[in-house]
Amino acid sequence: MKITKRLLLVLISSLSLAGLACKDEKLPPKMATPVQVQEAGNFLPGGAGSSDEGERYSASILPASQLELGFRTGGLIAAVHRSGGREVQEGDRVGRGIVLARLRDDDFALKVSQAESLLREARSAVEAHRAQLAEAESALRQAGRDLERATKLFESRSLTRPELDGARTKSEMAQARVEAVRAQGAVIEAKIAGAQALVDEAKLAQQDAVLRAPFDCYILKRMADVGGLAAPGRPVFVIAGQGSARALFGVPDIAVQRIRPGQSLSLTTEALPGTPLNGVVSRIAPAADLKTRTFDVEVTIARPPLGLKPGMVASLALPASGKPVEILGVPINAVVRLRQNPQRYAVLVVIADQTGRTIARQREVVIGEAYGGMIAIKDGVTAGDKVITSGAALIEDGAEVTILR
Repeated sequence: MKITKRLLLVLISSLSLAGLACKDEKLPPKMATPVQVQEAGNFLPGGAGSSDEGERYSASILPASQLELGFRTGGLIAAVHRSGGREVQEGDRVGRGIVLARLRDDDFALKVSQAESLLREARSAVEAHRAQLAEAESALRQAGRDLERATKLFESRSLTRPELDGARTKSEMAQARVEAVRAQGAVIEAKIAGAQALVDEAKLAQQDAVLRAPFDCYILKRMADVGGLAAPGRPVFVIAGQGSARALFGVPDIAVQRIRPGQSLSLTTEALPGTPLNGVVSRIAPAADLKTRTFDVEVTIARPPLGLKPGMVASLALPASGKPVEILGVPINAVVRLRQNPQRYAVLVVIADQTGRTIARQREVVIGEAYGGMIAIKDGVTAGDKVITSGAALIEDGAEVTILR
């Protein structure tokens, strides 16, 4: 036991000395993080296109009108429009009034037949009611004559009081009978109106079982097949009008002042080389988009060529207005959220500290509009500041960095 205790004491002492030795050793210095930087500088908002021809923008081609067509009531799809020996497909053009799809008619025809049967039954009671009313009115007239004669006989003391009261009671009962028959007629008229409403509703549902093209259009999407079940209100086709097209693009606040409704603009697209697209500005957004900070501008192309399709990209140049103005900016991927307040923005600027180390310093900035890969900076940096453009969100304020050449 004594030997064991001594060995244990020696082991503990050795470990303690080793721990002290480890404390005395210095940790290896932390490696500097390699980063890519770019100097903040002035640039033209329109980019390379800011010359005499004006600033260039990209626009998306959209249909002038787009509709989702579906059935008001559900049912089994019995037929789809066929053209050229096949069912209509996406991209096909169809004329106004063409039946695009049809539901199975059996269920709708049965409902119409049942409603018309109820209407005939309600109308059949009209003749019987007229006969009853004529009989009741005839009895009322006879009771009135009898009461008049009984009254004269009573005044001449040729008729007793009970006989006069009997004649009066008979007249009152005849009057009540007429009123009851007339009330029954109102009930019959209400039944006829209800049955007619059922017939109209059933016929409308039968008409809605046929889906027609409301205008000359082409098919953007087809979402049903023959034999499939169409749900009420669910789109079966998405169509776009053939008459005109729209081009939508966004411009910054410094350019939107030079655009006005009715202004003529010319567009081009690589999909249709050599084919100019002449349009007119039809809408300018009253407010900028909160994400892109640009104003949407819509150009209507009255007579688009046949090859122009929604989703194509077009380009256009806005007329130049005097000498372009340079603005201070940095690459958009250099901007990060301010660590102390995520609602604000910052950049990491590379500087040399007092010891000569190259470090990253967070600097709060006020951002402006975005122009492609650049973003305007209103405050926080000056031209020539080196901002980190790669992995800025992962670098701590004050971290040592090394610039990649």
